[in-house]
Amino acid sequence: MNIGNIGQRKAEAAANHKANLSASVKRRMEVARSNNDTNLLNVLEQEMKQLGLN
Repeated sequence: MNIGNIGQRKAEAAANHKANLSASVKRRMEVARSNNDTNLLNVLEQEMKQLGLN
């Protein structure tokens, strides 16, 4: 495996990780909305912003 492949794999892993984080937070936001939990929803919206997922 050469260095270019390693860099590409790291970038793919980072993109996959970010997608998984986004999906997780979005699921949590859906549950917060369904429970009318505005406090949790606000926290999760801030988390999305901090993670750069918005």
